[in-house]
Amino acid sequence: MDKKDLKRIYDEYFSQLRKIINSWNLISGSPDDEFDSLNNKILSQLYKNADAEKIDRILQSELISTYGLFSNEFDSEIFVNQIMKWWNLK
Repeated sequence: MDKKDLKRIYDEYFSQLRKIINSWNLISGSPDDEFDSLNNKILSQLYKNADAEKIDRILQSELISTYGLFSNEFDSEIFVNQIMKWWNLK
């Protein structure tokens, strides 16, 4: 598998994860690429075989510190379960 193939696969996974994150509607009316930074961080960790606990810490940290959400505005456990289910089925 060459770099072009790896890039294509990454882009496909990125697009799929973007759809999952955007389906949460965390910031109503936000553009499709609003959470791309979060997407990259999560995908990078998934490639490193991070477990659900690590993904949860990243998700909570980013949503609170970067996007200004409060922890009571989202259920990270549900979100992490969706991400891990998708990653394990891909």
